[in-house]
Order: sequence, then C-alpha cells, then structure tokens
Amino acid sequence: MGRTLADGADCSYICDIALHPDYHGLGLGKAIVQKLINMSKGHKKIILYSNPGKEGFYAKLGFKRMNTAMTIFENEEDMIENGTISS
Repeated sequence: MGRTLADGADCSYICDIALHPDYHGLGLGKAIVQKLINMSKGHKKIILYSNPGKEGFYAKLGFKRMNTAMTIFENEEDMIENGTISS
C-alpha cells in the first residue's frame, strides 16, 4: 500500500508505503511507487519520506536525497534512536 498527498500543482508527497516482507523482491513495491509517481505527474516536485536503509530502493526509481528537509516529530527520541533523524 502507499498514498500520495498533493496540492494539484506544485508538490506531491508520497508516503506510507508498506509491503509485507513475504512479498519483497517480487516487484510489488516498485509497482506501487511507480503508480504513485505516475499519479503525481504534473507536479513541480515529488517528495518521498523513507525509512533508514531504504534509500537505495527509492534511488533506483529516480529519487534523490534532499539536503534541505527539516522535521518535527512527536516521538523525537525514538526517531533519533532508529536513525530517522539526527539531533
């Protein structure tokens, strides 16, 4: 599963991509992300939030690492611990 939130012109945000581990390696994740990219066509930018360690998968689909992203998490300590953000 996955979803995209978009404003219809400037930005589309792809998020909440999840696939049961038993189905990894079958091309299903790639198909989900590609469908969301296609749904986002026409936007000036597509932003994707990734779990640590999954960046290579998304890079193969054309995504580049951002140097300018900032965030505030409710559970900041957990996000620091799991490597999602740095302090």
